[in-house]
Amino acid sequence: METIAWDSLGPITKILMNQLHYGALLFMILAYAVKIKQLLAKPAASEGTPSRGDHDKAIRYAYLTLAMPWEIESQKQHPVRYLEFVGFHLAMAAGIGFAFITPMAHEAMKHPAVVAVFQTMFGIGFVTGFSRLVRRVGKTEMRAISSPDDYFCLFLLAAWMLSGVLAAPLKDANWLFAYFALATFFLVYVPFSKISHYVMWPFIRYYVGKHFGHRGVFPKKGTIV
Repeated sequence: METIAWDSLGPITKILMNQLHYGALLFMILAYAVKIKQLLAKPAASEGTPSRGDHDKAIRYAYLTLAMPWEIESQKQHPVRYLEFVGFHLAMAAGIGFAFITPMAHEAMKHPAVVAVFQTMFGIGFVTGFSRLVRRVGKTEMRAISSPDDYFCLFLLAAWMLSGVLAAPLKDANWLFAYFALATFFLVYVPFSKISHYVMWPFIRYYVGKHFGHRGVFPKKGTIV
């Protein structure tokens, strides 16, 4: 099958990939700006006891634990889960990149090496997303802490990644439309879902580091931060 002739795309697809997609991005940015403003307006937590440790070192440690799985007990016990976490989030980043690069550089995106890279990342995203959904449904302890939003997000993210595998070669306009429809939907939905946890992450890690650093609990002796 030949690759898509860009000029042959229907007007609805072109509007979706440009005006609607970027409009949804603007909406998401504004929604996050409001959320961050609300967070910053809240009074900062403070300790009333004498400091027993190094605040700055502990804050750096709190941020760096994301890239130091050996420092977290659950990740040491389940290294495959950590690899799954990394692969899943890299696939999401690839999905975002594909959505914004393709309309501007569609000819370059047709190169076989580029297609192979994105299909691989989308495949990883689909497999890890689907396995997470199965685990959340199949395990009693996971069902106990799951909300409808958890299932909905994982299902649609897995579907988005699958559509990416099929859209990446840029040979089928229908799959390209499906991919961008899901991507645009997520830009609007994410600020109201649990996926928006990454906006909270920098704040959480800062205060976790500052709190435990104040008490001298961590970083561990010998940890380089």
